[in-house]
Amino acid sequence: MNFQLSEAQQNLVKEAREFALLEVAPYAAQWDQEEHIPRRQIKKLADAGYFGMTIPEEYGGRGLSAIDAILVIEEIARHCGISGRLIVDHNFGAAITILNFGTEEQRERVLPTICNGETLMSIGMTEPGAGSALTDLVTSATEDGGEYILNGKKHWITGAGEREYTLVYARFNGVAGTRGIGAILVHKDMPGFRYAGRIPSLGVRGVQEGILEFENLRAPKENLVVPPGSAFRRLMSAYNGQRVGASAVALGIAQGAFDFAKDYADKRRQFGKRITDFQAIQFKLADMAIDIEAARFLVYRAASNAGMAITNRYESSIAKVFASEMAIRVTNRAIQLCGAQGYSRGLPLERMFRDARCFTLAGGTAEMQRIGIAAGILGRKLPQD
Repeated sequence: MNFQLSEAQQNLVKEAREFALLEVAPYAAQWDQEEHIPRRQIKKLADAGYFGMTIPEEYGGRGLSAIDAILVIEEIARHCGISGRLIVDHNFGAAITILNFGTEEQRERVLPTICNGETLMSIGMTEPGAGSALTDLVTSATEDGGEYILNGKKHWITGAGEREYTLVYARFNGVAGTRGIGAILVHKDMPGFRYAGRIPSLGVRGVQEGILEFENLRAPKENLVVPPGSAFRRLMSAYNGQRVGASAVALGIAQGAFDFAKDYADKRRQFGKRITDFQAIQFKLADMAIDIEAARFLVYRAASNAGMAITNRYESSIAKVFASEMAIRVTNRAIQLCGAQGYSRGLPLERMFRDARCFTLAGGTAEMQRIGIAAGILGRKLPQD
């Protein structure tokens, strides 16, 4: 399989690198420390064309492929996992669900505002009693005339309290099992929508994780994106792209940590030598490079095989497991390689390590991904299937 970049892709990466060095890298530590990225900076990501890359031009996007978006995400995440995560959220996940399964009216109404950064979007999936077992969700959507009445609570919602739209996964009309689950779009200004607080996290702190509550929220029927019935598989298939995007963030963080540690070690002298002259250090660098290159192949493969930014579940899960665990190993080794300074807050490595730790959990745990991989190997259904 050849991943030789086209001239257009090389230019895309070059532009993303220049943007990251100018608009992202100088502020990444500040956003982490303040646990907030200003809306004006988020708008710069949109103005640079990094939101809606996977959305067709007719809806305000750039009409690029999933692999094109992944290349940009990886490059930005080398300097800032927060910014990389924001780009993922506005190229995959909820936006792609609307593109592929929503109505034409929804696409025309919502997607252009996502692409230009006027509005931001979250996915409302996880609940206090329904994390990996999403089929156990209890948030209800009850039909009432021309509306659906939503009641329930969502936990660990990325962007909670900061984003205008949330694509809420709910159980419609009390129907049990996967057949009762659908997705409806809600806006934060709808009566009954309540932001119920932030969940402080270890890393990726500039992207707020929080709690949303819905109390008799009335959403018009025209906001129903994926109706219940056979919707669950379609909903989850759209989420596979989100997993590949998260894998690209992990990959970018690892590459950034490797680059920094390599340069640091090559300048650091002990016992009258550069520490990179010692074989023990060379082995560490070699192991880090092997990990990164292997992850890059898996992430690029999953993205290259995507259609309409929906990736294969098996390939997505393999990429996510390997890339997320790889990023933890690489950032950990980078800290060790830089010694006490690597452990300090004076270097970016401790931030990169904390950010990397997110991705074996967010977007589907490594354990659940392994269950899905095994199901693919054995030709069996997942419990939720």
